[in-house]
Amino acid sequence: MARFLMSRRKVLEQYEIIRRMVDILAYNYKTNPIVWSILRETDSLVAISSIGSLKGDYDRVVYFLQGEKKEEVDRILESGVRRFVVDNIPELRRFLNIVEERKDKIDLFVRIKMKEHTVYTGKYFVYGIDWKKLNEILPELRKNKNIENLGIHFHRKTQNVGEWDLIKDFSDAVDRKLFDIIDIVNIGGGIPVEYRNSSPKIDLILSKIREFKEFLGEIKLMAEPGRFIAGPSVVLEAEVVNVYDDTAVLDCSIFNAYIDTYLLNIRLPVLGEKENGIRYTLKGRSPDSLDIFRYSVYLDRELRIGDKIYFLNAGAYNFHTEFNDMPKIETVIVDDFRSIGIDL
Repeated sequence: MARFLMSRRKVLEQYEIIRRMVDILAYNYKTNPIVWSILRETDSLVAISSIGSLKGDYDRVVYFLQGEKKEEVDRILESGVRRFVVDNIPELRRFLNIVEERKDKIDLFVRIKMKEHTVYTGKYFVYGIDWKKLNEILPELRKNKNIENLGIHFHRKTQNVGEWDLIKDFSDAVDRKLFDIIDIVNIGGGIPVEYRNSSPKIDLILSKIREFKEFLGEIKLMAEPGRFIAGPSVVLEAEVVNVYDDTAVLDCSIFNAYIDTYLLNIRLPVLGEKENGIRYTLKGRSPDSLDIFRYSVYLDRELRIGDKIYFLNAGAYNFHTEFNDMPKIETVIVDDFRSIGIDL
């Protein structure tokens, strides 16, 4: 049976890369919940975006409000959560009224839309309060006695390979006169991972984050990496169950192993693949024509039933669906990939 193999060492290595660059780090739980079981050992916070994901560690939660009812907000506050992200004005007002009634103290992050430098913004919904409106409400929020730390939150997109001019983006959106009333700037996530069809310039992106931290001075820098930590920390081990023509059928599917193949057109690297050799299409075990992990992989060996295929960087958004009654794939945590004979 296919399984995910998660390296404890790699989780902590990826975490440390970002942690050294920021003042506060909150792991984005929805990326891969199992990673949080390892990051509990660190000083990481955890970014949560649904009540169903609230399962403890309440004093470490950064909660993204998204239409919760008053009784739900009350329940979240009563659990001990004190850090919140709000991305629209009506919800902000409702939330602050509840906090005022309860006389709670909170840390508030106002999520904003940055200025767009291109006409085309993609197919995704853009969250956040308009940057112009932010400059009107920020002084008002600073006077609110229930807000202890006031933060700005912005996030371009997941697997962000190009929009990392953080200094310019922030300077364009936030009036310089307001810098003194901001405690924390949260750049969200989006730090990309290398896939077969995507080779981001990670070193350049990290240098942009370092430059932004220096630019902020006394303002604390926060980040919410998800994919960057989870992706490289997991290998998907699949077994070949059939081979015909140039197609190898695996004992799992994109629908229960890696739906990001379809959602973001991500193609996972395969351990040992070559630029030339014997070509295979790696197909998932369902009758759906979309169920293809890789259309074209070159190997230096012929595949046979029972052979193993190892997909790399497979830890981000590897949730399963119930399509075709497929089982959820087990995640096994190991100390290091090398301890199980996988040399990356």
